Amino acid sequence: MSTKLHHIDENYVKEIYKEINEHIDNYQKDFNKDSDAFDSWSKTICQPKYKLVKNLVYLLEQEETLFQDKQTIFSIFNQLLLINQNISSQLKKFDSLPKILIEYLLKFKKDNGKNDFCTVSTLSYSFQINGYKPYISLELIEILFDALNKVKDTNVLQNIIKMLIDINYIYKDIKDINSNLFLQIFDKNDNSNLVVEITLRLLNQEKDNEFIEKILYCIKSLMDIKKKDIFYSKDLEAFIDITINFLESTEINELRSGFLNILSKLTRFEEFYNIKYKTKELVDLLEDYANSDMVTTEVQEKSQKVLRHINKKNNNQELSESDKGE
Repeated sequence: MSTKLHHIDENYVKEIYKEINEHIDNYQKDFNKDSDAFDSWSKTICQPKYKLVKNLVYLLEQEETLFQDKQTIFSIFNQLLLINQNISSQLKKFDSLPKILIEYLLKFKKDNGKNDFCTVSTLSYSFQINGYKPYISLELIEILFDALNKVKDTNVLQNIIKMLIDINYIYKDIKDINSNLFLQIFDKNDNSNLVVEITLRLLNQEKDNEFIEKILYCIKSLMDIKKKDIFYSKDLEAFIDITINFLESTEINELRSGFLNILSKLTRFEEFYNIKYKTKELVDLLEDYANSDMVTTEVQEKSQKVLRHINKKNNNQELSESDKGE
């Protein structure tokens, strides 16, 4: 079939689906032989000038498009995204897609009693918080949580966690923690440990300061809802390593403050003291912050607070109510 797609007929979806699967089958049978040709084909067919993505979204928008045909279209998107993630930028341009995607996911679960994780993959690549914000619900967040131990693709898993981090951040200025839909699901879902694990991995990898701030707020929120240390021992050691590296290198006071907020909570719990991991390095760094003219007053005060926690715990003293506060 030609890649020059200028119109849509009734066999369009079936033809595209068949061709994509034929290419994928050939690719999997002989990876080395067909990989160059397959990569070239996938990059060609997905170019905006051939309007493949545009035409498929157009079909999704039509009221007469049957539900099973929508399922096939989302399967096509999933297959394409596995081989060419660049089409995510095309998907993000369609304002109609968030409503269509989420309505489909919710209906699929209602009708089938299970989730369509292939379409969750498409959602993870097309997600932008502003476009999806009106459609966020407990049901959607639960689907995302349930996908965490079913999806095997690392990029999709990280995309799902980024979605959840973005969703959590929209509640930043709302004082009532119980109104946070993300935290409601986190507090009771069996996959919550995966959220912590992958969030920590993202924190170690992320380069964008704005998103690092969102990650830190997410970790703080998770500790707020659990009212305890959320890390396993190795994860706690990893967080301390990340914290020391960031506090030694960053000049951004908002990020310093974000790490100190979490340290203030961690140092209330016995787990922090039980592992006895790099406490001296951390204390030395905090003392530098507490006495530095190069940081804000807020950062100085938060550093002093964490130091008080550590000193009191090391001297077997109870933390005061003011120590336990924010």
